Amino acid sequence: MTGSEIRRLTTEIQAELSELAKVEAVLDEADAQYNERTPDFLELSGIALNLHAFYSGAENLFRRIALELGEGLPSGGGWHSQLLRNMALEIPQLRPRVITPETRSKLGEYLRFRHLVRHAYGHELGWERIRGLLDNLGAAYAGFVEDVGEFLHFLEAVAEE
Repeated sequence: MTGSEIRRLTTEIQAELSELAKVEAVLDEADAQYNERTPDFLELSGIALNLHAFYSGAENLFRRIALELGEGLPSGGGWHSQLLRNMALEIPQLRPRVITPETRSKLGEYLRFRHLVRHAYGHELGWERIRGLLDNLGAAYAGFVEDVGEFLHFLEAVAEE
């Protein structure tokens, strides 16, 4: 990749992080609002949709990195899980890991939930599971942002070469 292509990629990553910050803010508000009461079905559906958006945004970023840096996307039925695992791997002479194994583990819960949202009926979404995801979102989001920030430093260094 050329320096200008890497700068474009870093700009796209930063834009995705900006969008994810908005989703995280909505979910943080939901976490506070529903700490004392259980949301009704429509409120629960809205929270679930934003939890779905959180992981989808992270995966969009991972897809962009994999495609732009030339490693390609995994194939087959488990490609979403494989992509997440790949992002926690250093690929020699291509890139360092994008996220830590700890962040990968945390994001795995949101990947599984996103799958549930896509393939289940709305009435199957349980508040207990969503409450747990909201409780853990701060740590998952902070780890993700920190890890991607370190990866951006790598890209910026490569662009300067």
